[in-house]
Amino acid sequence: MKILNLTPNLSFQAPELVTKFKNAEFLTISPLNSELENETHIKCEIGSMSYALALIVQGFSKDSAIEELDTGFLSGESNVGEEEIEDILEFLDGANLVIVDEEILNHNKDSLNLKFLINAIASNFSLEIVSLNGDKVTLKNTKFSELEELDSFDGAVVFKHTKDDKFVGGNYFCLVAKIKDGDKVRIKAPNLDVVREFKLDKEMRGTVALLGVDKVDSYAYEVVKVSKV
Repeated sequence: MKILNLTPNLSFQAPELVTKFKNAEFLTISPLNSELENETHIKCEIGSMSYALALIVQGFSKDSAIEELDTGFLSGESNVGEEEIEDILEFLDGANLVIVDEEILNHNKDSLNLKFLINAIASNFSLEIVSLNGDKVTLKNTKFSELEELDSFDGAVVFKHTKDDKFVGGNYFCLVAKIKDGDKVRIKAPNLDVVREFKLDKEMRGTVALLGVDKVDSYAYEVVKVSKV
């Protein structure tokens, strides 16, 4: 079985799904580092999934609106190389499933285009769309429109989730946020204001920290201001 994984961190978000598909071959497109077995990981910029998927759809679509997109621009902004798109298209030939995070889709400002592009990929390669719960997903049919300009995610960034209430990051996040293991801090953003104790995970790579919250009611990635209390 071959699975296209569009979730941020499947092994963290849905370990039971990983166990279910333990013998599958995964291709993951995500800004976060992944820990899946038998995986090809394509790292994209935060918020750029619509650009990455548009590059994939360009590989097979005859839709003029898709064909006319600036491939070089999309590749540069998403940090997904044109040669990687060729590898993705080769993987998709014979793939079975695409796994999506519905919260990420619904809170992304380019949600309608994302749903259009995922539907296009699923239709072209006969993929079943499933959620983090393993349930079949039917995405609303939408029309393709001009892609939204990407937001900046420079600085200290967190990925909000509801798995626990921990605040965990790696060494690079410590440098950016100017905090250390065990610090009690306030994490503030337009959609966020919480106090947590920071836990350093030296094995955690990348620039994004994991932040457990009660509810994710906005885009899961957020630039935050971190201050000691």
